[in-house]
Amino acid sequence: MALDAAEKERVRYHLGYLECQPAASIQYGIARPIETLFLVETAMDNILPVAEDRVRRLIQILDETECRIYGSQERLAAARMGDLETRVGEPDLLEKEYGRWAMRLADVLGVPLYAYSTRFRAIFGTGGAGTAGSIPVRG
Repeated sequence: MALDAAEKERVRYHLGYLECQPAASIQYGIARPIETLFLVETAMDNILPVAEDRVRRLIQILDETECRIYGSQERLAAARMGDLETRVGEPDLLEKEYGRWAMRLADVLGVPLYAYSTRFRAIFGTGGAGTAGSIPVRG
């Protein structure tokens, strides 16, 4: 039993890939490279049957982590709630954990994370989205 369409959509989403047609992926007149999406699609179509449960578990972990990031917003307004003190930087720590699990999903599939995704700017460097594949110029 292969991944269904909804599971494939979640894999693309969690790896940071676009959810639109290639023509719509042009920003400021510059095409955003999505050639690596071909690798993701091929990998999802060729998952070994014994690895499908692992991929589904990783998707679930990523879904749950994203829900925890969303839920952490409620705790940003207060540093203390009664006897409970909130952890400073909780959303950032959860984002880091999200990246860890996204990299595991990418490893299982043998594909790269989408380097232009703002979600992974900490992984790809301080320049953030749009710096993937840029070559430093010396002058």
